[in-house]
Amino acid sequence: MKEYFNQKVKWYKKTGNNAYGQPVYAPAVEVMCRFQGGMKLIKDKQGKESVSQGVFYLEEKVELDDKLEYEGKQYNVMNYSDTVDLDGVFILFYEYHGLCPWF
Repeated sequence: MKEYFNQKVKWYKKTGNNAYGQPVYAPAVEVMCRFQGGMKLIKDKQGKESVSQGVFYLEEKVELDDKLEYEGKQYNVMNYSDTVDLDGVFILFYEYHGLCPWF
């Protein structure tokens, strides 16, 4: 699958919260990915049903509070899953995302 990672996404990792409780993010890191657009009904981090705008396939483990920027659009991570091989070694990470107004 990694040979299909021919797109780039900017990853903003959440590092904590400021004094007002607002999230603080590390500077963007550009990583290789595979983006597949399309609507899908998923459960978000609160367990509510939500519609995802697509999925990113990545080698990095992105967390629920992290943000992504792809082709000038900003996305929040709504749900994720990872894949391991038969030896239990992590090989692939994918997450569902939705558009977010955070910039």
